Amino acid sequence: MPDTHEVRCPCCGTRLVLDAATGEILSEERPKADSEASFEQAMSEVQAGSKRREEAFAKAFEKTKRLEDLLEKKFAQAKKKAAEDKGPPRTPFDLD
Repeated sequence: MPDTHEVRCPCCGTRLVLDAATGEILSEERPKADSEASFEQAMSEVQAGSKRREEAFAKAFEKTKRLEDLLEKKFAQAKKKAAEDKGPPRTPFDLD
């Protein structure tokens, strides 16, 4: 019985050499990629990533601006409600 087994990944084509006794990976050999195509692909991914980051930042910035207006409106409404309420202020003991 051999001491090692060779296995090829059906997805990426990586060749793995496994120890028969322990099942541990002794070595792996990945297939060579075309460097020109991968460089162009990497550059397009970087440029697309920067566009996504800019869009996400703009969206978060707009949300923050709207949040400030919303909080101001809520605060004004709470002040108005507090001014209209003529009863004594509630204490934490009143909530029990």
